[in-house]
Amino acid sequence: MARSKPTIKIRVRFAETDQMGVAHHSSYAVWLEAARIEWLRERAISYAEIERSGISLAVAGLNICYRRAAAFDDLIAIWVSLDEVLSRRMTFSYILEGADGLLLATAQTLHIPTDRSGGATRLPEVWRNQLRDRNG
Repeated sequence: MARSKPTIKIRVRFAETDQMGVAHHSSYAVWLEAARIEWLRERAISYAEIERSGISLAVAGLNICYRRAAAFDDLIAIWVSLDEVLSRRMTFSYILEGADGLLLATAQTLHIPTDRSGGATRLPEVWRNQLRDRNG
């Protein structure tokens, strides 16, 4: 994964922590979504526009490997890369680091295009091409 500047930086909010002040594991999924949407935005691809076209990118798989704890008020840098885009699936990878540059976690999400009824469908070629052309 190319690692110039992070896709997004997120500060751990108090509500995202447990009794020990450590970021709860469920917060990572929210952060990944924010980073993924920003990755699309940086490439002039609007997820809202994809949704308006009748396609959703349902999360069909989520894998997170936690390496180090994040705590309240920590600043987390997240890098995103698009690994694969096919007609019926796409995968993103993520690297999460603390402000000290130490690895907090790595993750991968698998997405299945769905139609308005929630059924699996093909990602229209126009969106596949935009994702491939702007992946970088």
